[in-house]
Amino acid sequence: MGLLKMSQKLNISRFLLFVLFWTGCQTIQFERPNIVTDSDWLVDGYTQNRSRSTSDGLALPLEVAWEYNAAAAFGPGSPLILNGVVLIGTNKGEVHSIELATGRKRGFKNFGDGIEAPLAISEGFMYVASAWGKRVLTAFDLKKATFLWKNGGTPIESGFVVTDGLIIAADVQGMVHAFDQKTGEEQWKIELGDRVSVQSSLLLIQNKGVFVVDDAGRASLLNILDGSVLWSRQLSGPVYEGASSIGSSIAVSTTRGTVEVLDSDDGSAKWIYHSTNSSVRFGATAISENLVVVGATDGVVRAFLVENGVEKWSTQLPDVVVAAPLIEKNVVYVGSLGRKLYAFDLQDGTTRWETTLKGRIKSAMAISEGGLLVLSEPRNVTYFKTAVGLKDASN
Repeated sequence: MGLLKMSQKLNISRFLLFVLFWTGCQTIQFERPNIVTDSDWLVDGYTQNRSRSTSDGLALPLEVAWEYNAAAAFGPGSPLILNGVVLIGTNKGEVHSIELATGRKRGFKNFGDGIEAPLAISEGFMYVASAWGKRVLTAFDLKKATFLWKNGGTPIESGFVVTDGLIIAADVQGMVHAFDQKTGEEQWKIELGDRVSVQSSLLLIQNKGVFVVDDAGRASLLNILDGSVLWSRQLSGPVYEGASSIGSSIAVSTTRGTVEVLDSDDGSAKWIYHSTNSSVRFGATAISENLVVVGATDGVVRAFLVENGVEKWSTQLPDVVVAAPLIEKNVVYVGSLGRKLYAFDLQDGTTRWETTLKGRIKSAMAISEGGLLVLSEPRNVTYFKTAVGLKDASN
């Protein structure tokens, strides 16, 4: 009997330890979420203009440092990074936290509904939008690991902007809302039009306005304070993929074979590129001080001069490209639906490095701590680092 009781107690202890471990994993918590560094990615694309352009430089070639199974697919946005921890939202409605150095799961939180829009972090809080379900926007306290507020309403599938104490988001019915960052209370809203939706992430333009473009191709700059329209312009086709901005230039791609760069001051077109095939659907854009880089359904990656739209180079790939490229220093990284990841020379488009992943690449990438984070279908997070002993000194 003594041995039986001892065995029972041991089993109970093991069970309690398992429960404590599992409960601890089912949350996301940071000791100092307010302390951030330049290597942190707090929003999709690093900054809220979503230029997807950084001055970081990775020595090529790269090799896999670790892989992580997120158990579900991802939206088009990039991973976030805070205090050496990667944060990923999934279509299953979960947010996973992963140690950047090791790839080990740190914890996860179920937000109940599918997450299509990229996450955003500001002042110690994480904001999560849902593509369907009862909760469409949620504020989560990263220090206390508790919900600050939850809002219902119309689903949100595009990235939102957090600025001046407001969260500005567009829903799938073409309504733009501004919510108080601390309380979730709606401060203003504006309807973009009848039977339109917003799929492209909003951009913060020089801290003076929010750029939004709907799937009918109507682009607008809204006043942050009250939502009033500062300017509006009809583009040459519907917009579904992410735009990007730097300085006074906004790069937008359409489903009708065009790429447009707008002047953020008045919405006028600085230039428009027309493909010879109007059925070509361009993917999300990336922009640096000098170049706009974009892939397309015809498998061509094109780089245009920001100032005048002259095509500097183009590279033909065997597969479709929809994910946003990532420009860093002298290289641009591009992922394809053919499971390929490429590093092209930024100046002439020549291939510097390439590798094959386990799934299609439909999401934006992130660079931090000397490595590259890539999301691929159906559930994979891969972190690449410079291959030891094989550095390409030309980068």
